[in-house]
Amino acid sequence: MSWDEQRMSFGAVAAVYERYRPDWPAATAAWLTGIEDGGPLAERAGAGGLDVLDLGAGTGKLTRTLVAAGHRVTAVDPSEGMLEQLSGALSQVRTLIGTGEQIPAPNGSFDAVTVAQAWHWMDQPVAAAECARVLRPGGLLALAWHGRAKSVTWVGELDELAQAPAPRPGASVRSGWHELQLPAEFGEMEAAEFDYEQRLTPAGLAAQVSSWSYVAANPERERILAEVEALGQRVADAEGLVTLPFLTYCYRAVRLDR
Repeated sequence: MSWDEQRMSFGAVAAVYERYRPDWPAATAAWLTGIEDGGPLAERAGAGGLDVLDLGAGTGKLTRTLVAAGHRVTAVDPSEGMLEQLSGALSQVRTLIGTGEQIPAPNGSFDAVTVAQAWHWMDQPVAAAECARVLRPGGLLALAWHGRAKSVTWVGELDELAQAPAPRPGASVRSGWHELQLPAEFGEMEAAEFDYEQRLTPAGLAAQVSSWSYVAANPERERILAEVEALGQRVADAEGLVTLPFLTYCYRAVRLDR
């Protein structure tokens, strides 16, 4: 399966993605939109929230948290199946079919653009230019990934079973494998990290793994998922649940007035 086919493959696993992929806590979303105490958009948000574009929104994992924070959110994704899941839960959110390379919005439409777990599926120089176009001066581009905490021994075993791809050459050391290069329209990038834990049954762990693109496309998918569930059973606690630890990497940069 080609890279382009992979990035368009999530519609087939939209329901599984929605049910088993990790959520985005309020504190993380507040930092991404710059509304934390002393954040760059705290005053602009005021009591009425921000105009936020959730780009590559998928089923609305981050969108939910943004809406709960009082923002006016537009969700853009190339997959109709993913957006159907989002609309079913968030009927008040405007959804648009689109990509990072072609955002269906006028110039200067948003105070913030968030991209959660999706920037690596975009042609980043083109997408960054598009984000600069739709942002208002002083607005934020915010990128984030949930990375599994490799310091936990069994998580490394999970990645081996799933045949997770190796980091790309030349990738950012801080983010592990995400190359983050923004055009001159943006200021210096800030970074933050958050800890997050997800509680899953062993079957739920296998279901989440089934939504990973490289597992969904693997001809040995069923064997892999059976081994993942067996791993989950082995590391489950007395309640029969697995605690999957994440280190969430977050980045943001201000759209300059130029």
